Amino acid sequence: MWRERRVRLPRVSAWKMDTRRFAAVAWLDPVHSVLSGELMRRVCVAILVCAALGGCSGSRARDASSAEKAAIQAVLDAHAKAWNNGDAAAAAAVMTEDADWVSGDGSVYEGRDAIEAAHRDWFAGSAKGSWHTHPGLPKFHFIRADVAIVDGDSYQSGLHDEQGKEIPAGVTRFTAVMVKEGGRWKVAAFRSLPQVKSRINAADIR
Repeated sequence: MWRERRVRLPRVSAWKMDTRRFAAVAWLDPVHSVLSGELMRRVCVAILVCAALGGCSGSRARDASSAEKAAIQAVLDAHAKAWNNGDAAAAAAVMTEDADWVSGDGSVYEGRDAIEAAHRDWFAGSAKGSWHTHPGLPKFHFIRADVAIVDGDSYQSGLHDEQGKEIPAGVTRFTAVMVKEGGRWKVAAFRSLPQVKSRINAADIR
């Protein structure tokens, strides 16, 4: 009498089955296999190119930002240099034509001409022979590519009060709105903030 015999086949993992299936496809259809490999190579190259371009783009953005910050810092330094030279015209030259300036005592000066006149009065009076600089690293906040808010520190020494008595050197905070006009940064608004305490000690300024 004939008996049915069951044969137990070895188990093959799904990974091995996929590998064997791929090998079979490659053997039966070498053209398809080559095309698949070429497609995979192109995908990998595309991914690498995109990653490289993304990295370069980020690097260019950082470099551009650093360059803009340096350009704005140069404007602040130019004003400090003009102040130390007692040059009212040069001090006002960093401002836009319609800029406004609010001094530490709350006085408001509107327009470049008014700001220049105020500097001329200061250099002839209380600020004559004084020294001014912007110590530390200001904080930059770019509203747009051509508009930035700058928060920084302002150091002054050699100022005198109305009685002619020298005022102790000090560091105060300031906020400036910078705009880029014709490829050059200028101050559109300046606010002296003596009520805001600076973290920089005047005694550490040399």
